[in-house]
Amino acid sequence: MFTPPRPPLVNTRVNHTDYVRVLSITPDGQTLITGNSQDIRVWHLVSGKLLRILQGHLEPVRSLAISPGGKILVSGSNDRTIKIWCLENGSLLRTLTGHLGAVLALKISSDGQTLVSGSNDNSIKIWNLKDGKLLRNLTGHSSSVMALTMSPDGENIISGSFDHTIKIWQTSNGKILRNIKAHCNWVASLVMSPDGQTFASGSSDQTIKIWQLKTGKLLTTLKGHSNWIDALAISSNGQTLASSGSDQTIKIWQLGKDGKPRTTPIYNLTGHQGAIVSLAITPDNQTLVSSSDDNTVRFWQLSTGKLLRIINNKDNNSFYFTSSEKPAMLSDDDDSTIRMWRVR
Repeated sequence: MFTPPRPPLVNTRVNHTDYVRVLSITPDGQTLITGNSQDIRVWHLVSGKLLRILQGHLEPVRSLAISPGGKILVSGSNDRTIKIWCLENGSLLRTLTGHLGAVLALKISSDGQTLVSGSNDNSIKIWNLKDGKLLRNLTGHSSSVMALTMSPDGENIISGSFDHTIKIWQTSNGKILRNIKAHCNWVASLVMSPDGQTFASGSSDQTIKIWQLKTGKLLTTLKGHSNWIDALAISSNGQTLASSGSDQTIKIWQLGKDGKPRTTPIYNLTGHQGAIVSLAITPDNQTLVSSSDDNTVRFWQLSTGKLLRIINNKDNNSFYFTSSEKPAMLSDDDDSTIRMWRVR
């Protein structure tokens, strides 16, 4: 197992007030977005220039989605609203209402036409992303919808819930195709393979499960975490799966051509001093980004597990890098903000 060393500390600072809960980056790798309790900020990735500030949510931002073309940002909040923003000019296009609880999960279809939202009101809503029209309201979960993913063709929605189940839905009519008693505890994260054949679920029961989408058949169960799993990420080439959780470790799994991974991780990354709540892999599959409630964000070389750099939230009011290089990522913060960082 690879245990990376700590790089030397340098004094590069950016404002941030809380640990990062969600990580993502625009598909073209050009634009980053950050948020806090006051605003959402849009930055140019390469230069680090602040492009604009977006204001709107009244409570913490809990979920994010960016359209495949990278022109539309969608944010979900504890204030029960979904906001749709134009990233090109910073305008608020519309605010969607209808959920009766926090919006915990968002997903945009690969064609950019459909938005799916999940909430702790136990419902899933399907929206027309272009005009904001509510198309369907899906009910069936008996507790909060914690995670969402979609098949690449947009025909199926997969939802994971605090009720321990995974449901596979037909997008066109809202029918439940399969109800899977998936885990012994809540389902915290879902990721879809790029080819749409399989998906993975991570749970607080400390397991990761790989499922066949077409049949709902369980293909593999991965064990190794010693506490609940909070996050999963899959590389765009479908070859690597990353998992993290409250045991303060990240595990890197090698996936086979059939979607089945090796039964033991190829790397076990340590260094975080708290639960690792979010993961993201850059579009070029070179870098894994992790965030933890230890108030750090860490950047790892995906192919080797080497620690590249750290952003450390010191005294809850600023981050400093522990490398001379500045990272870039899209981050969603628990204080109602989304923050953007520069990566080279």
